Amino acid sequence: MNWRRAAWGMAAGAAMWLATAASAQLEGQAVKGFRLPEYDEQGRLVQELRGETATFLPEGIIRLTGLQIEFFREGQVSARVQSPECAFDRERQRAASKEHIRIVAEQAVLTGDGFAWNGENKQFQIFKNAKLTMDSQIESGLLAPRPEAGAEAAAPEPEEEP
Repeated sequence: MNWRRAAWGMAAGAAMWLATAASAQLEGQAVKGFRLPEYDEQGRLVQELRGETATFLPEGIIRLTGLQIEFFREGQVSARVQSPECAFDRERQRAASKEHIRIVAEQAVLTGDGFAWNGENKQFQIFKNAKLTMDSQIESGLLAPRPEAGAEAAAPEPEEEP
């Protein structure tokens, strides 16, 4: 689903910004209680990355604990990503964890255990216990199959009873 890719892509972008701000001299250091807001060109809050700790490890890897990322639309939270722990590799644009992940969007909640994100090919994978819960108020038209290119979707005609 596109919202999953967008949410994780934004999360990784925020983490990449954090990693870029750190230099090799921070290796082994930890930042506690961090908050990283991101604003658009008009000064509106777009996303905010928060966490308990960010520990800078060798080879550009950052270990994030108590991770929470909020995405904003028109001043309101539109999606939230939470995980107890995540390793982020800025050079390879990858993130992974064996921990639980929870992604809450406007009309869906995605949870699971263990995950990996690959920024190069924009793939997100949950390893175990993946569960998608969708809001029952979603319009049924959004779930209808799309017609094939060049063909019009026609409703089946009712059969006549004998």
